[in-house]
Amino acid sequence: MADLAPEVTREDPRPPLARPGAACLFEMRTRAGYQANLRVEASTLATADEARQLYRGTRRATGMTPAGAVLGVGEEAEAFTKRSTPGFKYAEYMVHARTGNLVVKVWLAVGGESYVANSVLAEKSLTILRATQAAVPTA
Repeated sequence: MADLAPEVTREDPRPPLARPGAACLFEMRTRAGYQANLRVEASTLATADEARQLYRGTRRATGMTPAGAVLGVGEEAEAFTKRSTPGFKYAEYMVHARTGNLVVKVWLAVGGESYVANSVLAEKSLTILRATQAAVPTA
């Protein structure tokens, strides 16, 4: 992440809404002074069925453009993208994955004079997703 947004300006450890788990939002500034955000959520549900429902609900509620399945990071995994211009170019990438009763979601958004490539955001997001999966026990 250091090459995209080295300065964390605020951390918000509020857990995911209406479900068990842990999460943290990191608000950052890029070297050029643009907004960047990273949110990581890990939810360990009581059963794989409950995790499957959460995973599918996220897909329906994201409001982002589907970018396709992601292989090698879970029984189910997919990515989403979004680009907007709130006074600057803002590129967002979200990947979420389910393995058993564990659902992990990583959302990374970076602003700048031009859009950060989805491939760059994907690489960083997947690294964080894998590290989170390795750190969180499943049932």
